[in-house]
Amino acid sequence: QALSIRPDILSPRSMVELQQLCDKVPSFDSKIAFETIEKELGRTVEELFSDITPEPVAAASLGQVYKATLRSTGQTVAVKVQRPAVLETVSLDLYL
Repeated sequence: QALSIRPDILSPRSMVELQQLCDKVPSFDSKIAFETIEKELGRTVEELFSDITPEPVAAASLGQVYKATLRSTGQTVAVKVQRPAVLETVSLDLYL
């Protein structure tokens, strides 16, 4: 993802190819995403949000996004959840 927006390093054609790869990533299990939210924020999804989409509205190579409503304020928010083991995966990709 980072390289796909670096015209100083890659040719325009390479940037387009990388951007397409980033856009074609399948989502990961929402159960895992909700467990991650709860672990990171220390509260249940039900405590945090009065509503949250059961499936992500978008997915990319580093994570995915859910649309939710904050229970505390009623504000509509985007909840971004990092993909499991993304640091290890990116580190390995950069090493290779």
